[in-house]
Amino acid sequence: MPLDPHRLLVLRAVRRAGGVLPAARALHLTPSGVSQHLSKLEAEAGVPLVDRSRRGGGRTLTLTPAGKALADQAEHLATAMSSAERELDRFKEHRGGMVRVGGFAAALDRLVAPAVLSLSLTDPGIDPRIFELAEKDGLDLLATGELDLLLSERPSLIDLARPSGVRESDLMHDPFRIVVPEAWPVEAPAELLARPWIVGSQHPTRRALEGVAVARGITLDVRHIGYNSTTMLTLVSAGLGAAIIPALTLAPHLPGSVRVHTGPPDVGSRTLTLLHAAETEPPSVERFARELRTQALAVEQAPHVE
Repeated sequence: MPLDPHRLLVLRAVRRAGGVLPAARALHLTPSGVSQHLSKLEAEAGVPLVDRSRRGGGRTLTLTPAGKALADQAEHLATAMSSAERELDRFKEHRGGMVRVGGFAAALDRLVAPAVLSLSLTDPGIDPRIFELAEKDGLDLLATGELDLLLSERPSLIDLARPSGVRESDLMHDPFRIVVPEAWPVEAPAELLARPWIVGSQHPTRRALEGVAVARGITLDVRHIGYNSTTMLTLVSAGLGAAIIPALTLAPHLPGSVRVHTGPPDVGSRTLTLLHAAETEPPSVERFARELRTQALAVEQAPHVE
């Protein structure tokens, strides 16, 4: 018959305490409960564990050689269980473990990288794995469980359905900014909108800009198409046109020959979102998500690039 590990620990307590009564107090059991555990353990072992010939008279309870051998093994069991509990506490308290995070370049640059740096100091047990990828690829990886967190945006380049079971929450508000060559004069909205433009193909910033132009009865003079903000800023710096770029992307990369147009028109914003692969997450993933929110709040509250 298999030995019950819980009863082995009762036997250990009896030997350590020197009797049933003190063991019962230590285990918060009744004396009869301790005695029953010992009797059942003896039945499981098939040999006597307590030397009943020497009971009585206030003498300390004595174990048989078999009882002593099992009590020794119970010490090892207690040590292993304590080690297992400490290991579990390490994950609960320090939130260690791998976290796989995906997103687009600006989000990785301004939010994920600072989060990794901060967590390396406060939660060194977290093992981040970072992936720069398109939203569709990120959603596919979330759906298959190969990604824990994905940073996205709304409105996005294309309207993609979220996989079943994926949770999405707002992370931060990111306003769009108009940037112009430093040599351009400060102009009224109509004059500015009539200037040459550098836009992203089918990008939300382009749709926002076109909406502002249509509302004012102006047809945009689109001269150049840029895929990413770095390319668009390079073209603006060369004096080839104005561009509209999200503030999150703009802040660390503004060249000296480019300035932000601070006046109207209001060209809108985007909302950065955080997608979670599962409803219930490991502590490490929860901790990483909280740190991303901390970084997003810091970016939102930072002075705007002007």
